[in-house]
Amino acid sequence: MRNLAKIFSLCLVLALPVLSLAGCGMDMAGSGYDLYIFNGKGESAQALKDAADKFSEETGKKVKTFSLGSGTSSLDTLRAELNSKNMPTIFSIVNIQELKEFEEGGFALDLTTVTDENFKMLADEIPENMRLSSNGTNSFGVPYNVEGYGYIVDTRMVDALFGEGSADDFLEDAKNASYEEFQNLVIAVDGYIKNNTAASVVLDGETYTLRSEKTDLSSKLTGVFAIAGADKWTYGDHLVNVALNAVFDNPADAAAATDAQIASLKGPLTAYARALDFKTSYAAGMNGPVTRGAEFINTTTANYDSAVQIFAQSKALFIKQGNWAYTNIAKINEEIVKTLEFIPVKLPLTDADVTSSVETAEQLNRSISVYVPNYYAINAKATDEQKQTAMDFLVWLNTSESGQKFVTEDMAFVPYNADHQNITTDNSLSNSIIRYMEDGDVISNPYGGAPVNWSGDVLGLEIMEKYLTKEKWTEEDYSAIAEYGISKWNEMK
Repeated sequence: MRNLAKIFSLCLVLALPVLSLAGCGMDMAGSGYDLYIFNGKGESAQALKDAADKFSEETGKKVKTFSLGSGTSSLDTLRAELNSKNMPTIFSIVNIQELKEFEEGGFALDLTTVTDENFKMLADEIPENMRLSSNGTNSFGVPYNVEGYGYIVDTRMVDALFGEGSADDFLEDAKNASYEEFQNLVIAVDGYIKNNTAASVVLDGETYTLRSEKTDLSSKLTGVFAIAGADKWTYGDHLVNVALNAVFDNPADAAAATDAQIASLKGPLTAYARALDFKTSYAAGMNGPVTRGAEFINTTTANYDSAVQIFAQSKALFIKQGNWAYTNIAKINEEIVKTLEFIPVKLPLTDADVTSSVETAEQLNRSISVYVPNYYAINAKATDEQKQTAMDFLVWLNTSESGQKFVTEDMAFVPYNADHQNITTDNSLSNSIIRYMEDGDVISNPYGGAPVNWSGDVLGLEIMEKYLTKEKWTEEDYSAIAEYGISKWNEMK
């Protein structure tokens, strides 16, 4: 019934007369264009136009691009354009939830059916865990780029805590450390902040000893983690996503979850609850450590901006965010952004909890989540000539030297097919992502295939209102959180 309702809703929208788009600053695509690209990522609007102009210069093909403003939903406009006489040949799809209506409407071309050799090579080389797929075998989009997240750490702070020159070894050993070793690190740093206790910790078999005296930088610390308690997406979506990787390989796998897979979430979701309890017990504030309670979820003092400010002002050792936070951190403290790196978000998982292709808890705990925020889809209803031009453009953009320059420099993206040996960016966090990709230490974003709103507005809201206001959590709480998540998934699927 839900799918039928979506199809009916889509048909109603597509039956509407074509919208007047003059107010958006758009000229309707005329027959004089060989390729019309509808771009859903407003941040890349000018860079994509410049890339299209360069492609036109090199090939003689006339290309039109259209982008709505950054942060503006483009779905209604896209639906109208797909129903127009001059429909786009390339358009943007965000995730598997958006894909459903365009696949059902016959607009999204399955890239696995393409025979053009150059494009087939591009499509076949998209990593399996980054494919926009509804059944695990088809593929409907070429990634715009990849984004990733983990615990961000300033390597200058690492040197301030453990001695000059310790950061490089620390990053490698923290990456490979077990969850228990990571816990001991957090406890040791917390004791150093509060009691000046210079303890030693072991990470992946190597010993690190806190300095006997605080430096000017380390004396600023008020806690271990900068936490946006009021923004449930930071733990309801992104932290729970790490746990979902223990069961699901990608969003398509999660969207097609079997009863057995859903039931097997009990262990991973319990581990997620334990990790969240631990993390939120060591939170940094503007003027000192903060504890869970009403203020912990205050929308004005415990939001994303507040957490970023706490971290950027060197009051916290870690913040769980992605490379998208780079710009906001730089606005507060330009000195810090050149020395930022990721370490993985770790959970107290056992190998018995892991049934996905990740294989082991150790492998999951040394990886960061890297995923695709937008895809270029090809309109299946376009002419063969238009489809060919679209394929030529996407191959050019993602493989040619001039095309890749627009992706990495003008769009400031991390290419999904990035090669660390040949590609770097001006964003230290993006470079950190590239290194994890090169090492193969990445996991996916299966939360994107969970029932709509399950991870954030349902599970995240339950945790924010019922648990982040509570000083102590119990074993029963961990189990209750896991069972709540499972029951809601079954109810909403």
